[in-house]
Amino acid sequence: MKQLQHFGLSHYESKALGVLLREQCTVRTLSRKAGIPPGKVYSVLHSLRQRGFTAETDGRPKMAYVPDADAVITKLIAEKQRQDESLYAHLRLVAAEVAVTHGQQTPFFQMGTTIEENKAIQLRTFTEANHEVCQIMNVHHKPASNRGSKSIWEREIQKAVSRGVLFRAVYPSSVVLPYILQQLPSGRFCVRRLDTDFIRCDIIDKKKVLLKLVHHDQIAFGGVIFLENERFARNLQAVFEQLWEQAKK
Repeated sequence: MKQLQHFGLSHYESKALGVLLREQCTVRTLSRKAGIPPGKVYSVLHSLRQRGFTAETDGRPKMAYVPDADAVITKLIAEKQRQDESLYAHLRLVAAEVAVTHGQQTPFFQMGTTIEENKAIQLRTFTEANHEVCQIMNVHHKPASNRGSKSIWEREIQKAVSRGVLFRAVYPSSVVLPYILQQLPSGRFCVRRLDTDFIRCDIIDKKKVLLKLVHHDQIAFGGVIFLENERFARNLQAVFEQLWEQAKK
C-alpha cells in the first residue's frame, strides 16, 4: 500500500488496488478486505476505473478486478517518471536562475564561446556518461583539425568505453576515423555513415545534451551549449534514432 501511494494513489485507492491486484472482489468484500468505509468504496472504485486501472464484470453481483496487472504497474511508473522529470526540470531551472542572479556557473546549463570553454564543456560528454552516448557528426566535422584538443577527447572516449559506456555515432561518409577510435571494440564504439547537416550534438544517457555550433569555416565557430534536460534530450534522441536507421552500417 505504501509503495502504491508513492506512485500517486490516495490512501484508499492504494488499499483497494492492493487487494484487486491479488483477486477480484464484490464492492462489499473489497470494503471489508481493504478496510474502506462502505460509503467511500464506490467513489474509490470510480476513480480507479477512470484511470483505467480496474474494470467490472457484467454479472450479478458485479465484481471489480484488475484486467492487466503489468499494464497498471507500467502506467503508474510512467506517470511517476513524468511527474519526477517535471519536478527535476523545474528545480534545475530554479537553480540556474539563482546561479545567474549571483553571477555563478550552473552545471545544468553551460554555454561556451571560446575554444578553451569549448574544451572544458566537451569533456563533460565523456566524463559524465554512465551508459550511452549518441553522437551526430555533421558534414562540417573535421577530425584532422585542432588535433591537440581532439586527441584529448579521443582518449576520454577510450576511457569511457573501458568503463562500459556504449558509443553510437553517425559520421559523414568521407571522414576517416582517428586511429585511436579505430582501435576501440566495435561492440562498444559503433559507427554508421550518413552525410547530414543536422546540428552537431551529443546525447548523454538520454538526459544531457551537448550542442556544438560549427561551420565549414573553422573561424566561424559559434559556441557550445551543454544542457541537462530529459525532455530536450528525448527529442534529440528521436532524431538520432531516425538518422541511425538511415545511415549505412
